Amino acid sequence: MTHPADTFVCDTARIAAYRADSRFDYNSQLGAPEYDLLEIVRRWLERLLGHIFGNEAAESVTVWLLTGIFLLAVGLIAFFIYRMRPELFFREKKKPLTCEVEEENIYRIDFEKELAAALAADDFRLAVRMLYLQTLRLAADRQWIDWQIYKTPTEYTLELKPAGLRASFRDFTGRFLQVRYGNFRATRELFDAMRRIQDELGKGGSGETDG
Repeated sequence: MTHPADTFVCDTARIAAYRADSRFDYNSQLGAPEYDLLEIVRRWLERLLGHIFGNEAAESVTVWLLTGIFLLAVGLIAFFIYRMRPELFFREKKKPLTCEVEEENIYRIDFEKELAAALAADDFRLAVRMLYLQTLRLAADRQWIDWQIYKTPTEYTLELKPAGLRASFRDFTGRFLQVRYGNFRATRELFDAMRRIQDELGKGGSGETDG
């Protein structure tokens, strides 16, 4: 005698109800928590401080404490960087635009000796410098300028007497400044040109001392 097959009837409505119930959402419970490290620390502090200040104040105290810890960490990092590389915290001071004829007292230099040595060594940069200072000495001796060690080349071009020589002296001074402060290459040709101007200044000022 043959018995009819026993079939299982699936209640789809009940299955749908189980799926909608969060209590049966086992996959979400197996997944990794979405908290990052900061959130884990915050929650741990909040629980710890809750025992001390109470749950209501714990959240506010936690925020302030974490902010303080962050600022302290930034300050310590900046301090260690400062100790190792202090130049990073300061802007380089710009050099003043005014150029000074630093250093030498023109009355203590043996110009013939210094010029001869510079030319013998083909050191035209030094030769140009000595020639300029020698010309200042010439102008000071003739009372065309009031030489002072702190004055700048521009000041001498403005006060030079006689006034008729100022254009040549300005040209002479400009060539010196190009070499001294403008990183122009000093050459024999430049030195010779400046020496010719120096000779013209010496001859042109004969008998002229007024402005």
